[in-house]
Amino acid sequence: MDIDMKIIDLLKPITSMCLTKQEVQMQENILPDVESLLLKSLDLLTSLRYKDCIKNVQAVIDITWEELNTGHWSLVPESQRSIYSAASLLKVVALVQLAVQSSADNSLSCLEQAVKTADLGLLLGNSHRQQLTTAAKLLSEVINQAEPPVEAGGGGNRAMTSSDAPKLQVVTDPIKVLHSPSLETFSSQHFYPRLPVQITGCMTHWPALRLWPDLDYLLEKAGSRTVPVELGSSYSQADWSQRLMTLRQFITQHVTSAGSATGYLAQHQLFDQVPELKRDIVVPDYCACSDSEDGEGEGEVDINAWFGPNGTVSPLHHDPKHNLLCQVVGRKQVVLYSPAVSDCLYPHEGRLLSNTAQVDPEAPDFKLFPKYRDTQATLCILSPGDMVYIPPTWWHHVRAMDLSFSVSFWWS
Repeated sequence: MDIDMKIIDLLKPITSMCLTKQEVQMQENILPDVESLLLKSLDLLTSLRYKDCIKNVQAVIDITWEELNTGHWSLVPESQRSIYSAASLLKVVALVQLAVQSSADNSLSCLEQAVKTADLGLLLGNSHRQQLTTAAKLLSEVINQAEPPVEAGGGGNRAMTSSDAPKLQVVTDPIKVLHSPSLETFSSQHFYPRLPVQITGCMTHWPALRLWPDLDYLLEKAGSRTVPVELGSSYSQADWSQRLMTLRQFITQHVTSAGSATGYLAQHQLFDQVPELKRDIVVPDYCACSDSEDGEGEGEVDINAWFGPNGTVSPLHHDPKHNLLCQVVGRKQVVLYSPAVSDCLYPHEGRLLSNTAQVDPEAPDFKLFPKYRDTQATLCILSPGDMVYIPPTWWHHVRAMDLSFSVSFWWS
């Protein structure tokens, strides 16, 4: 990849990004050795010694990485996340500067390392978000110019085919369906009574419905971006794990060709990471409904992406927030159970999986879980353009029946 003047101009905003010594010295709870390494890295960057700068700042990233991956994520000090972001930004700038002065063979590698570094800074850090987001966007645009379009697998590819979900072995009722209900109808009949409903006709204005079925479009916008991918049948099973990879790697390994393990880009805040894709969706008006009389919490909507091949599953579980699951690509089956039958679903003991059932609705073991036989489920099949409202604490099991892309909106 040749770094011509056009690309250099495109990357200029990144090369002008930098930390100041004052920012480093103002970092809270920073170890003296880490502060010294960051300050030395700044000096090396200013002296145009980019390779030495990268080596130096990588030591900071490695030290902080250990802190971020020790204990439960919720207990990680915010100060360590801030240091990680700062070091990531410094490394991004040094890598881009190195790419500009490198040979064609090395420049693409430097830029790929830079966008991955920016993404990890966004995923794990908590500061310099605007600079890291801008850097990742510009780098992605440059890298994607050098990447070929994705090639779909052959006709026998399981990931790109469709399939019906296994037949359920308990009584099921079809979910109530409303076409573009008013906010008043939704709130009075479903939000406040806590009753699920399938809604049609409210996503016709989403550009995503037209754009996202094209994998090359997704690759153009986010192919070089690093995302967390779940590997295995479901998070409640022993074979489950997570791996960081680019969206291009995910699509080529798990979407257009069937990998050895099922891959699922699940419950990821992709639209905060890649704002270009957020422009293709619209927060539903129904998210304006609030449990609070004064409307406190209104507008605080968590938006997550769920992207994966046919057969990806979210095991039977419940969530503490209101949920609108919006289907953009492919079909999904959603099986719902009232909180009133929780005991019949045999929730896992212990805090970690207490919101997840031991029962598998698609293959129930009635000997182990006899009370499940007496439950009744509500069945919903989502097609592109449909959404389903899942009230708090309602149990739901979700299966992709095709290559599927969904967006969930969670709010209080």
